[in-house]
Parts: sequence; C-alpha cells; structure tokens
Amino acid sequence: MKSLWFYIVVAISLALLPSCKEEKSEYVPIKAFEPSFQALTGAKSGEHDIEATVRVLNGLELAQARSESFDEFLEFMAKQDYSNVAQDVVDLRVKLLPVLQEMYLIDQELEHVNMWNTLGRDLSTDVSQLAETNIDKSKRSQLRGLLRLLPISNTIEPISIAVSTVSKTGERVFNKFEESQKLEDDLRGRLHKVRQRYLEYLQEYMPVYKRHMKEWDRLCLIKDRVYLQLYSGQYKEAFESSREALKIDPNNREMLLLQSMAIVQDVAYPKQIKSLKDQSVTISANTTLDENAVSRLQNADKMLDGYIQKHPAYSAPALLLKGIIYSKMGNKSKAITYFDQAATEYPRQADHLTDMLSSYRARTYLNQTAEGAYLLNLYQSTMEGFGIFSPNFAKAALHEQSGDMAMAREEIYNHFFRRSNQAVHDCLLSDMKFCEENLSFSFKQLLPENSYMDVEFARSAKFMGMGSDNNKLTISLHNRSDKPLENVRLFLCIHFTDMYKTDYHVVRIPTRNRINANQRIEFGEVELKYKDKTFEDITRVRAIALTDNSLCWIDNVYNADTKINYNHTRTATVAELTNSLNTVQRERYFKLMNEDTKSISESLRANTAIEVKEGGNIFKRTNVLHIRLPRIVVMLNPAYKLNEQRVPSRDVLQGSAAHLVFDDVVLNESNTLTIKSIYASYAIHFAKDSDNKYSVTKVDLLTL
Repeated sequence: MKSLWFYIVVAISLALLPSCKEEKSEYVPIKAFEPSFQALTGAKSGEHDIEATVRVLNGLELAQARSESFDEFLEFMAKQDYSNVAQDVVDLRVKLLPVLQEMYLIDQELEHVNMWNTLGRDLSTDVSQLAETNIDKSKRSQLRGLLRLLPISNTIEPISIAVSTVSKTGERVFNKFEESQKLEDDLRGRLHKVRQRYLEYLQEYMPVYKRHMKEWDRLCLIKDRVYLQLYSGQYKEAFESSREALKIDPNNREMLLLQSMAIVQDVAYPKQIKSLKDQSVTISANTTLDENAVSRLQNADKMLDGYIQKHPAYSAPALLLKGIIYSKMGNKSKAITYFDQAATEYPRQADHLTDMLSSYRARTYLNQTAEGAYLLNLYQSTMEGFGIFSPNFAKAALHEQSGDMAMAREEIYNHFFRRSNQAVHDCLLSDMKFCEENLSFSFKQLLPENSYMDVEFARSAKFMGMGSDNNKLTISLHNRSDKPLENVRLFLCIHFTDMYKTDYHVVRIPTRNRINANQRIEFGEVELKYKDKTFEDITRVRAIALTDNSLCWIDNVYNADTKINYNHTRTATVAELTNSLNTVQRERYFKLMNEDTKSISESLRANTAIEVKEGGNIFKRTNVLHIRLPRIVVMLNPAYKLNEQRVPSRDVLQGSAAHLVFDDVVLNESNTLTIKSIYASYAIHFAKDSDNKYSVTKVDLLTL
C-alpha cells in the first residue's frame, strides 16, 4: 500500500494545473488511466454549473480521505460526474493525466524507495511551517481549496501564502529527495521533467482556481442569506433572494429547492386538516385554503416537478416537499405516497446529496454562530433526510393529527432506524429535539422508561495495562428496568471543547444482541476520531439507544475517570422545559395514557409503600429508605428529591413498581418525596405512625 503522502502529492499535483492554452499532445493512456480519460473527454460541454464545478475542484479532498491506493484514486476520478463542469476545469484534468501517468510509472519503478513518502512528508512540513509565519487574516479565504488538501494540523483555516513561496518550497523538497536517493540517469531525467511541470502548475493554477472560487463565494453569499431568511421566517424575502441566486447559477439544486420551500413554508396548515380521522379522506383544497394559497402551492409543485426532471438523482428532498404541499392541501393519501417515495430515495441518494457538504464545512465561520449552525443543519437535513426534511417525521405528524398514535410512533422509530444505518450520525441528537418539539405526544410514548438506562465510560487501558489511553473509551450500559433489550444500537453524543454549545460529535458503539433486565454489560472499545480532540477535551456527554421496539434518550452518562455524572440533574431540565407545554397539550398527553392528574394522585396515595431498613457495616449502622411507587409514575419521566435535598442512590423497576433507595438517610417526623415532571408534579408526604413505621399521609399536586 502506498503512503498517505503519496496521495497528498497526487492531490496537490491535480490541483495545480496550468490554465495556458491547450497544447497538442500524443498522450495515450495506459490501462489504469483509460477510464478517467474517457470520463473526462466524454463530458458534455455547455453552460457550466457553479456547484458542479466546485464539487470537482474540491472532490480531491474526498478522494484523499477515501482512497487507499493510487488505483482506487483513479477509480474515484473515473466515476465522477463531469457534466456541467466548467470546460476549462475539465480540460485541465485531461492535461494532467500524462503527468499523473508518468508519476504512476516512476512510482512503480521506485517501490523499494517510496519516493512519495519522503517528498510528501517534507513538502507538508515546509508548507505547514510557512503557514505559521505567513498568517494574514484578511486573506485567509483566498486559497481556500489549495492548502486544505494538506493536513496542516497547526492551522484552523487555510492560510494565504504566495505562490512563489510555495514554488520555492517545492523546488527545495524535490532537490532534497534527489540528493537523498541514488537514481539512474534516465530515471533522474524523468523525475526532473515531472518536477518542472509540477512547478509550472503552481504558477498557472491560481487564476483558474481563484476565478471559480470567486464565483462560488459570490453565490454562497446569497445562499447564506436565503437560509438565514428561512431561519427568521422571512419566506417572501427568501423567495426573492433565491431568484437572485438562480440568475447567477440557473440550475443550482439548493436554490431550486429553497425557492420552493419558501413558498411551502409561507402557507400554513389549514386548521381543518387536524380533524382528519381516516387516511383515505381527501379534503377539497378550495374548502381548506384560500385560492391564493392554493395557487402558490400549485406553483411550487410545478417548480419541484421541473427540479426532479433536471435532477432525478437528487430528487429525495423535492419529493418530501411535494408531500408537504399535498398534506397542506388536504390530500393525505397522496402526501404519504410522496413521503414514502422520499424515504425510499434518501438512503440511495445520500452519497450524491452530500457532495457539497465539505464546501460548507470548509467555511469555518458558520460554526461560530447560532445562525450559521442552523444553516449547516438545514443544509444537511435537505441532503440526508432528517429534521424538517424527514419523510418519516412528516408522516408521523399526519398520523398524529389524525389521532393514529401507533402509526405515528412507528414512523418515528422507522426514521431513527434508517438514520442509524446511514454513514452520518451527527444530527441524531437534533432529531431527538425535533421530536420533542414537534411530535411530543407520540414521541414520548416511544420512550418507555428511558430514564432506567445508564451509560458509563472510561479511558481504555494501554497495552499491558501501562496507564490509560486518551484516545480510546471503554463503554458499558446498565439496564435498570425489568425488561430485556434486544438488538441494542448505542450512540454516544460527545461535546468537546471549542464546539458550538449545541454541537455534538456522535459515535456509534458496536451493536449488542441482548441486554437482560437489571444487567450491566460492556459494549466494547471505541476510538475518538474528532479532529485533534482527546479524552481531556470532553465537556459533556449524552447517549441514544435504539432497540427493536424502543428509542431511549439517556441523560444519565457517567464518566468513571473523572467521577462526573453528565445527567443535567433532570430537575433543572424539568424546570427549563415546564413552560414548553400548555394545558391542552398536558391534558392530551394524559388522555393518551388513559390517565389524568387526579387518577395518578390517587394511585400514588394508595400504592406507595415506604420501608426503612438498617444498613451500613459493623462499624457504622445507617438507615436505608426504600420507597415503592406505582409504575405509572415512570411515564411522567420524573425527577425525585427527598426533603428537597437527597436524590435516590438507586432507582430500578421491579414488576408493577418503581423502587427508589436512599442510603444513609436521617428522617424527620414528617418527610416529603417530591416528584417533578413537565406534565405534572407531586409531593408525597409521609410520617411515622403508631407502630413506628412510615406511611403516606397526603399527596399534593404541585403547581407547575
């Protein structure tokens, strides 16, 4: 296998191409280069697409990350879609092939020397050092693509360095290599020619690159404005801005989608649609929306048809928007058909739809504000089918409006199952929050007793137990419920230093087939691979578990090394979320459970059992308080406190009861267990009776 530096040098060489007039060539590709040559020379010419052009310009970065050999890199080049790419970029790719081919042949003859390892390492080191001493913040965006191809670990953003300086660096590195190796005259002459052409590319590439990137930056400025206008609810302004962007790039996929989205979002769901009870019911558009709203939705529908015709391989988000259009027009059956089709297409199109994602991540300023984070999140959601662009969430909303909670829960589960099998997991936590805010009733019922799972992690031991490894974690899960969990997929959501406050890096833990009731099991070891972050950079952690029949949001994550429990005390979480639900929503939640605040209060009064046992050891005897609550209380997702001070040391499920244990307690004559929840909160008062035992004296419903 060739060294990583070999592919870096190949990538740099591919980027540094001449923009001079085409010279006649007798180039004949060898077998390994024929597919790339045919793909490039067969590309359709015509009006270029800015997005497609930038995708090809930045595609080398993806190739470097994905390719493990030169042959794999060539295969990547051959499979790229060069349709609508700027002709000068395509021509430059063709001109580069002879240079790459000569490199390929030289490398085959020098396998025992591994020239590219030395060349690439030294070039990267020299450029990295230059970057540290040539920082010019006002010009950091000028060479955004060129130096991003190098793994410059000491710089956050690409740095603008004069081409002449890089040229001198390349000259010095080539000379160093030649001096360090004994080469035959013929091979030395061939290498010299490759070097000369390579250095010429450095001088000629910048005008081509800067011209296209200037065009791209101008377009991005307008695109960012569209996203932020959508973020602030300025739908009419977003529509006009998207039209402005389409004048620059008429076939831009993003803008065609967001232009339609602006129309769709500007038309509210009719109130009548919430009364639907049967999936087959179709409400006439004229009876639910005014004529103007219907006309606008129909116009958006035609625009999306045009988009799908132009970009059939990228149709999933357009199908999703068409489904929303028909759901707002009251045609539920047709809406679900489009949602189903979008759900089918998203996994197949995921790789294509994320082609431009690296271009957005390269614009590091987007991660520094809430608005920028929204922009990235919305873009990713359109490309990968989560959040507002999730077909399953859209169907769940329709089923919930129709009163079919079972189907709504199934669609939510299907979404997380699909997303767990896709390559990108970073937005799973965002999906959980989306469900809490928009699908709370059916979502909560999919989280049975989720508070009865604990995740624990610690640094893994180094080889032979010689200390701890800062880059590896050992993960375990404790199932405190009395139900077994099957086919458990666990995702650790880690927030590191320097991250925006709402961002998390999601790590998938190897799946376990079964975790029995009240069992603690070790999932195994995972490696931290987020930038240069290590164990010491972890600031907080949450977890998500997906089983065959449930979805669990795990707040209780324990860091065994630092003795930190990343549970947000849950009481604070309750206080923060209490105002997010109104009285009607709370009543609906209880109705779905076939309960109300009064029936739960009566159950607590009749079925709470309190027992004090002696604990400790021979040197110190203590009181251990056991409280058994009716299991229905678990559906409130409560937080417990004894006398407003102590939290349970143990909290497990046993049959029909939730069992709380408080170790080493000092009880008063009269005591209170507080149960706090965003749905209803209670105070259970208990005291000693005539038999010197504790019993419930009163249950109060607390004001939220």
